[in-house]
Amino acid sequence: MANVRIDENGLPKGPVYEHTTPAAHRSGITAVDASDPEDTAGAVACSGYHHCRFDITLTGTGFTSLEVQALFWNSRQSLWFAGGSRKLTATGQHALAVDAQGAYVFLKVTAFSGTSFNLSADYALS
Repeated sequence: MANVRIDENGLPKGPVYEHTTPAAHRSGITAVDASDPEDTAGAVACSGYHHCRFDITLTGTGFTSLEVQALFWNSRQSLWFAGGSRKLTATGQHALAVDAQGAYVFLKVTAFSGTSFNLSADYALS
């Protein structure tokens, strides 16, 4: 059977959602990312999972907006491809869910308007 997860006893699992414990993805980000990462070293490996949720904590002064974008790794071409983006117009806690389909995913800061910001992001897989 294709796309069936197997439990520790070798039996197919039913339609259940397993979540990982949140873990740090990026922290102390204070500038827009000038370019894509060179490889998957800092990315989230989503193998075996469909969804990746980023929990973003954002602070700043003179804050107007900040844009983040999910990047997906193409291993054949060794390149990142841009996925969906989200514009955040307030500081605080934000969640961004992406359909990862087992890929490597990276949360990139693509734009900022304001005086300064500080971004940290955790991730959880399901």
